[in-house]
Amino acid sequence: MARQPQRERNAKQRERQQQLRDRHKAERRPDRDDVARLLLAWSISAHLKEGRADRVDQLGDILVEKLLDQGFDERASYEVFDALVDRYRHDDSPFRRKVRLRA
Repeated sequence: MARQPQRERNAKQRERQQQLRDRHKAERRPDRDDVARLLLAWSISAHLKEGRADRVDQLGDILVEKLLDQGFDERASYEVFDALVDRYRHDDSPFRRKVRLRA
């Protein structure tokens, strides 16, 4: 049996991915990025409320080290992390509302 052309395989993959995204949206199912965002925000906020800025610094160092392993720039990684910490420090609800989830 002949292999499908790359363009056809890609088109079918796009269709499957769109169906999966649509199903997850209908199920109101969070994806890993939603969970990761909330976990990071909760972790940073909890440490800040406890007055444990040292823990936030440790978390930042670990995350930046992992980002470096993936090839990201160290300075830019710290800038992004520090911006998130500032945002979580000053905003009780740092995420955009997901209107589609409100029922």
